[in-house]
Amino acid sequence: MDTLTLLCLLLAVTLFCAAWQAWRIGNEGRDVTLLGLGSGMSAVGAATAWLL
Repeated sequence: MDTLTLLCLLLAVTLFCAAWQAWRIGNEGRDVTLLGLGSGMSAVGAATAWLL
């Protein structure tokens, strides 16, 4: 795996954990959604970098 792919994957996992923690402690829905969206986009970037 390339370094860029690993960094995107690490960012996706980190943002997913942050979104889960924010949901668990009861933050506003829009904040959790934005963290989840960032996590998903990073995961898509990692998958695209891995495929290319």
